[in-house]
Amino acid sequence: MSEVLRVLFEAAALCIDTLRTFQLVVLSILGPLVFGIAVFDGFQHTLTVWLARYINIYLWLPVANIFGSIIGKVQELMLKLDLSQVQATGDTFFSRTDIAYLIFLIIGIIGYFTVPSVANYIVHAGGGGALVQKTTSLFGGSTSSVISKASQGTTMVMDSMGNAAGKMSQSMSTSSASSPYFQEKGNYMGDKLKGNS
Repeated sequence: MSEVLRVLFEAAALCIDTLRTFQLVVLSILGPLVFGIAVFDGFQHTLTVWLARYINIYLWLPVANIFGSIIGKVQELMLKLDLSQVQATGDTFFSRTDIAYLIFLIIGIIGYFTVPSVANYIVHAGGGGALVQKTTSLFGGSTSSVISKASQGTTMVMDSMGNAAGKMSQSMSTSSASSPYFQEKGNYMGDKLKGNS
């Protein structure tokens, strides 16, 4: 069991290192293209995103080495306990320290696959940048514009219906003469509706 877990532990470390190398090669090839595209308007964010991703992936190895040294120290202490058991009894047997050793190998396997997210805590390589910001501002601006226009339309409808009882009991010219829309220019529209020129 411990040999299988040890192989999986080494395979996880090798997998992270291989993925890191592959992604760094791809990012290095795309680097000059990103520098060229970043000159154009609307694509300036590509340079900062590329740089953040490159640094993020570059940090995978140091983070994995720190994690590996912690797990290695635990393994060293477990082996010292196992050697002291051999010196005391002349033979080794399955005990609680062996179960703890197997558990730490499982923790090591899972821990190596958390290296990219830990590196992302150090340098966040989030995506969209300016594109997401421009889209959000576009939708936010259009939404506030629609709300503003709708409230203006609602206000005008309420103004026209506001004195409905007065309009029903009076003629159009008398009710419109009291309306604020017809009070401009010396009550010109009220005079027109009454037939005065």
